[in-house]
Amino acid sequence: MDKAFTEVALVVSQPRWVDRFSRTAHELRTVFPHAPIEHVGSTSVPGLASKDTIDVAVGVLDVTDALDEARIDVARALGFEYVPASFADDPDHAFFLRIVQDRRTDHVHVVRLGSSVWNDYLLFRDYLRATPEALDRYEQAKRDLIARYAKHRDRYVSEKQPIVEALLMDARSWRSAGGRAAQ
Repeated sequence: MDKAFTEVALVVSQPRWVDRFSRTAHELRTVFPHAPIEHVGSTSVPGLASKDTIDVAVGVLDVTDALDEARIDVARALGFEYVPASFADDPDHAFFLRIVQDRRTDHVHVVRLGSSVWNDYLLFRDYLRATPEALDRYEQAKRDLIARYAKHRDRYVSEKQPIVEALLMDARSWRSAGGRAAQ
């Protein structure tokens, strides 16, 4: 398998990620014209090292209805590949990715607006933006995982999940104690 799909690397936070998200969101509005489109994931958190891949959450009322053939075709024409096997066990979550010159540039998560997935994406982002010690803890955990799994993307992703879950628990406590999460 091509290393672009199996290897993972972190880069320092890039100011250009905001502009890349804006361009991607603009393109996605042709696919999902009335849906909220949010920059999520590590590239949405200033100062946080990340894979150089823009993560996007698109909020829709019904994922199945939102993914008709016409929309999938428009997304495909923009360079997004629909990956139905990703999140296949979750009817409220669909996934697209874009690869340019053998490099993942965008991950697009189409999720039900108001679902726990939608709310968690926004909460996680907002918590890391507002809580420097959580940001530092998360970045260090990601660096530790990269040191062990740089050539094994799937392993990196699976090992990172419990770390994200623990931070989400902290984020929920933060929100309950008066922290704010975007709605």
